[in-house]
Amino acid sequence: MLYIILIVIAVIIGGYFAFRYFSLLYAFKEITNELNDIQQDLTQNQILDLPIPNRHLGKLLSSFNNTLEEIRGERQKYEKREKEFQRQIENISHDLRTPLTVILGYLKLIKKADNNQITVNKELSETLNIIEHKAEIMKNLVTQFYDFSRINAGDYELPLDNVDASRTLRESLMGNYQILEQAHLEIEIDIPDHPLWVLGEESALERIFLNLLQNAGRYADTYLCISIKECEQNISISFINDTRILSEDDVPHLFDRFYMQDSSRNQGGTGLGLTVAKSLAEEMGATLSVSMNDIKSEKDKFTICFELLMKKI
Repeated sequence: MLYIILIVIAVIIGGYFAFRYFSLLYAFKEITNELNDIQQDLTQNQILDLPIPNRHLGKLLSSFNNTLEEIRGERQKYEKREKEFQRQIENISHDLRTPLTVILGYLKLIKKADNNQITVNKELSETLNIIEHKAEIMKNLVTQFYDFSRINAGDYELPLDNVDASRTLRESLMGNYQILEQAHLEIEIDIPDHPLWVLGEESALERIFLNLLQNAGRYADTYLCISIKECEQNISISFINDTRILSEDDVPHLFDRFYMQDSSRNQGGTGLGLTVAKSLAEEMGATLSVSMNDIKSEKDKFTICFELLMKKI
C-alpha cells in the first residue's frame, strides 16, 4: 500500500514539474513573439503581457516594459528634435532664397545695362560674372537644403500626373548644358523622339535630372552617357559616366545625407543632391539606384551608373 502511495506522490510531483516546465516554455514562446512584434514597430505603445501567473517572470516583464517605455520616450524626444531641426532648416533656407533672388535679379540688370554701353569695363564685367556665378551656387545650395528639409518634415506632397519623361529629360539637358560644358565631358545621349509617359511630377523629375547632372559634372572623368529604355511596365533612365574620384567604397554612401567625397568639397556642394533626388524618386513611387564597375583597361578608374526606374503609363 505504501508503495502505491509513493508512486502516486511521485506521479503528482512529476506532473506538477512537467506542467510548470511546459508552462514556462509556452510563456517564453509567447513573450518572444510579442518582442518580435514590438521590434517591428517601436512607435506603437505595446507592452509585454504575462501569459501565466509567475512572480519571478512578472518582475522580469515589468523591467522589460519599463525599458521599452524609456526607449519610446527617448525616441519621441529625438523625433521632436529632428522635426524642429528640419523646420529650422526650412525657415532659414526660405529666408535666404528671397534676398538671393533679388541679388541675382539686380546683377542681371547691371550686366544688361553694362552690355548696352559703348565702352565696356572688362574688369567690372568679369567681376559681375564671378559674383553672379557664386550667387547661383549659393541659390542652388539653399534650394537643396530647402527641398531636403521639406521632404524630411513630410511637407513635400507631390501631385502625381502623367509626365513625358523623354521631353522633360531633353529640356533639362538643354537648360543645364553649361554644367557639362564646364566639366569638358564627351556627351552621348540616347533619348527617343516619341513621348514616354510615366507617373510622376514634372518639377520633381527636373530636380532629379539636375542633381544627377551636377553629380556627373562633379565626379565624371571624360564622358557621360544618358539614355532612356522602355520596358514592359517601367521606364529606365540611366546616367553613366567614368570616374577616378569615386571608388567602390563610396557607393554605399552616395545617397547618405551630407556625404561628399573629400576631393569634391571645394566645388560648392552640400552632399544633399543625391539624397534629395532619391527621396523625390520615392515620393513618386519610383526608385533611384547606383552601381559601379571597374574599368579593366585603366587602373583606379570606374564606371558608375545611376538608374531611375519609373512606372510606365
